[in-house]
Amino acid sequence: MNNIYKLLFEQKHITEKQFTFLESIRKEEIISLYYELRTVLYIGILLFTGGIGYLIYENIGSLGHILLMLLLGTLIITGFYYISKFAKPYAHDLVTVKLVYFDYLLILVSLLIIGLFTYIQVYFEIVAILASWSSYLSASLFFFMAYRYDNRALLAMGITALAAALGFTFTPIAWTANDGVSTNYTHIIAILLGVSLYVSGYLSEKENIKPHFKFTYQNFGLITFYLGCLSGIFYTAFDIPYTLVALGSAVFMSFYTWKTKAFLFFLYSNISAYIAFSYLFFELVSNTSDGYILLIYYFPCTCIGYIVFLVKKKSHFAHE
Repeated sequence: MNNIYKLLFEQKHITEKQFTFLESIRKEEIISLYYELRTVLYIGILLFTGGIGYLIYENIGSLGHILLMLLLGTLIITGFYYISKFAKPYAHDLVTVKLVYFDYLLILVSLLIIGLFTYIQVYFEIVAILASWSSYLSASLFFFMAYRYDNRALLAMGITALAAALGFTFTPIAWTANDGVSTNYTHIIAILLGVSLYVSGYLSEKENIKPHFKFTYQNFGLITFYLGCLSGIFYTAFDIPYTLVALGSAVFMSFYTWKTKAFLFFLYSNISAYIAFSYLFFELVSNTSDGYILLIYYFPCTCIGYIVFLVKKKSHFAHE
């Protein structure tokens, strides 16, 4: 692999200029800042929308509610003008737009619409009426924008809003407070939603309708499914059945993702299988007289063994 560029150059498949450029990349003399810049731009959008919210909060008395709503509406209309100006017609395949900041403009306009919608609810005191529909409306907007303008970030936001609308939310604070996702059977909702999202990703590729959305659907689907199963283990009385479901599905997905060389999904499945198996193992040895000895060595040995396994088998996922 190290000499592939040299071989291509010697066979005159690439020019000397191209060879020099590729060698610079291989030697890391040239690095890409693509993802770093995208992250900075996304943070900028969030700071901008947050700044607008702070401005409204601080100057609500002097600016007036109606004026601020008109300001948000003007920003949205202006944003849609530029979106319609540069957008291409809808297509099932990947659609690319020449405007560099097009994706960020889509996200900004979508967030401003949600902000205006929330402002209207609060101002006209219709929050109670639309409380159960707000997340569904947000999800619908994000899904529409994602499919119409081919944006995976908006698709992820739509999936998140849909999960929130169904009552499935998960935060580190809730986890540390011993409050998982099991309230009102939302762990079951999480499992069903996870399966639905994973199947949606499969169908998007099979039916060739935005097949590049497959990863986003299945990424959220697996995470949601495994969180639902693990929450069923730790927060319900049916810990053993949920453990078996989590372990069985994770082992199956581990073999499947190993075959398809999907490293991230393989890692998700391994971690979930490890947690489920560890729970069964602890239940098994906790009632034995010498069980604590096994527990002392369990985590170090299994963690070290798994790390060694990944290091030795990293070439299997080299194309990723």
